[in-house]
Amino acid sequence: MIKVPGHKRRKKKREAAKRSAVGAPPGELVADPHASQSRLTAIGLGNGRNLKREAVSLEEALALRSEWPLLWLDCAGLADIDLIERIGAAFGLHPLSLEDVVNTDQRPKCEAYEAHAFVVMRMLSGEESEQLSVFFGEGFVLTFQERPADVFDPVRARIAKGAPRLHNGGADYLAYALIDAVVDAYFPLVDTQADRIDGLEDAIFEDVDAVQVPELHHMRREMLTMRRYLRPTRDALGVILRLDRPWLNDETKVYFGDVQDHCDQLIDLNDTYRDTAAGLIDLHMTLSAAQTNEVINLLTIVSTIFIPLSFLAGLWGMNFNPELSDWNMPLTQSPIGYPLALGLMLVLAVGLLVYFKKRRWI
Repeated sequence: MIKVPGHKRRKKKREAAKRSAVGAPPGELVADPHASQSRLTAIGLGNGRNLKREAVSLEEALALRSEWPLLWLDCAGLADIDLIERIGAAFGLHPLSLEDVVNTDQRPKCEAYEAHAFVVMRMLSGEESEQLSVFFGEGFVLTFQERPADVFDPVRARIAKGAPRLHNGGADYLAYALIDAVVDAYFPLVDTQADRIDGLEDAIFEDVDAVQVPELHHMRREMLTMRRYLRPTRDALGVILRLDRPWLNDETKVYFGDVQDHCDQLIDLNDTYRDTAAGLIDLHMTLSAAQTNEVINLLTIVSTIFIPLSFLAGLWGMNFNPELSDWNMPLTQSPIGYPLALGLMLVLAVGLLVYFKKRRWI
């Protein structure tokens, strides 16, 4: 096995999918034993005002729902199955949707019901990826995420500043703002990948290194993963655009269409960089082969030059006594025999070099 300097082989770790047991009834919720503790944050908004409550109970959140035109209830952490079931009962969520919430290996999708829509996405927060589930209907938006970290701080800041569209746009517009924040979080990662590819391209042209191919291969895998996230997300947004529900305004569909355009842009950029990475791998192999050929050519030339020199040295090294016959090893008794042999070898070597140069072999 070839050992690549400076590169530790990454062990392939595949997390077991967190699903219900085989044969379990549909809609049964099973918590991941490693899931974070559930924590509710409620934001009531409307008419230019807003109220944020952290670490609230479900009862407190439902009380806010009766007081405010729009309620955003965020559940960070999926360990408390009882809490998730009670949220589902309070807002009329389908049991199969709740099952998808706690099984965090779902493909991005959108499912439409009469009273609400259910959207599953992959959210990138820093270097982590997690599943985000969004429910939105008349007067409410529910978000379920695996960990407290998210990309919603810009949306929260806009709410705190009293942004008119978020306060008066309804649940569909708030859901759009959250989904848009998730999609926009992909752009910095794509830009980082572009910078890494440009850096690797310059490094490959400067000097071929054994570490570059594993790095490019790792980047290609990241891009394939991102493609697996983005394409179904675009399709899910298409489902929203085709919905005809009273709690989804046509004006908001225009904004969802803009998010879909962002997905298309990300997909195009990701595919371009993935193809570029594949091309750089081929380029690396080509340059590596060219370097190897150069070394082989040099060694072949050196060997070719020394073959006749070795022949002459071996010829004059044979121990035939010149006193027995004039035909035995001429020049061995000559006072200029040694420098003459060296001169002949030098002329032969230079002549071969000139010949190789004319043939453009060197």
